[in-house]
Amino acid sequence: MEVAVSTGEAVLAWVGLGLGLVVALLVVGLFNRVIRPALEIERYAERILEGGVGIAKNLDDADEIERTRQLATAVPDLAGAYLRKLRGS
Repeated sequence: MEVAVSTGEAVLAWVGLGLGLVVALLVVGLFNRVIRPALEIERYAERILEGGVGIAKNLDDADEIERTRQLATAVPDLAGAYLRKLRGS
């Protein structure tokens, strides 16, 4: 079975293929223009996450710092009580 294609149809087919190629190239170009900033944003987000994790690790010991402060503020009263006890003996 043979299919005959007229010259006009062949020209239209080539024009369609050419337009399809141009559209495909435009789509690839637009995709690259969108994906490049998206990847940059992802890198920034990773750096922000790393910084946040670092801050959280540094704050993990905040409870111990508060306990140390409480003990340090109690020292003068305890020392005074100890000195009073020594004088009374």
